[in-house]
Amino acid sequence: MVVAAERSYREAVRWIKAERPPLKRAAFARRGTRTALLAGLALMGVIGLLSPASFGVVRGRISLRDWPPVVVACLVAACVIYGLLHRAEVRSMLERLRDPYVRPLTEHPGFDGAADALSTCPRAYRTRFALVFVYRPLGMSFVASVSALSTAYFVIDAILARGLVGWSQPVYAFVFLSLSLTMFYLAAPKLSTWRVAASVHKEVTTGY
Repeated sequence: MVVAAERSYREAVRWIKAERPPLKRAAFARRGTRTALLAGLALMGVIGLLSPASFGVVRGRISLRDWPPVVVACLVAACVIYGLLHRAEVRSMLERLRDPYVRPLTEHPGFDGAADALSTCPRAYRTRFALVFVYRPLGMSFVASVSALSTAYFVIDAILARGLVGWSQPVYAFVFLSLSLTMFYLAAPKLSTWRVAASVHKEVTTGY
């Protein structure tokens, strides 16, 4: 029983890995970190303009006639413009996140093979599949995105504080930026097959 279940699980994994496209992990990590950082700068910038007290270094009320808010506003505008210029990529990313949960991705050659193999696995193996190919890459992406967001916080905080921050702040920003790059780099192989794996898991466990 266990041997048969293990064989079926490995067959499902083989079909999923066959779906893996050619991938440059470093470029993927840079692109993911850049996207998360720009989104973080826009979000943190808006918060900094509307609620400067949310940033620890800032004291009192900020006037738009002062230069730090102007720099932050320009930075937010630049991030928004970048997003608008690349809105097709943003829309594609959102669709890729939604698709596995609204329709079976049968256009992928490995979908049927992986679904058939996983359907013969016991629940424990299906859970294992979900943890390895669905939830772990999502979790790593979440950590990478939050790390980029933390970097954005330190950048906006330093601007609003006119650069009068301690040495630890740029160190923290660098550490979080490095963590974001590292997590995206490590998650890249699993993220490249995440859509198919998530669709296969949903097809087998709950159906569409």
